[in-house]
Amino acid sequence: MTFSKRPNATSALPENGGLRQASFLLQGGSSNAFELWLRLVNELSQFGADRICETVKTQQQMMHCRNIPEIAHLRAQWLQKAMDQYAAEAGRLAEIWREAVERTVRIRAD
Repeated sequence: MTFSKRPNATSALPENGGLRQASFLLQGGSSNAFELWLRLVNELSQFGADRICETVKTQQQMMHCRNIPEIAHLRAQWLQKAMDQYAAEAGRLAEIWREAVERTVRIRAD
């Protein structure tokens, strides 16, 4: 089976609420769009840096373990903390989008 290297120009774009929402936000004005992207980039960058620090810290602790059960326990703690932090991050990102949508709707209503 071969695949074309070029996308099919006749196919319609899929209906995607996220794209429509982003387009709506960007129409609110360049300062609103700029602030939104700055907040999102800042949040994601900080989250990524925090996760890397947690991973390095856990690896350092694992190097001092004396047996496999200790390593397994540290790994389980690391995994649980990562899942909790990813869930919290998703909530923060959703809150940034919600605030941006509300602000844009208020600006358009005025």
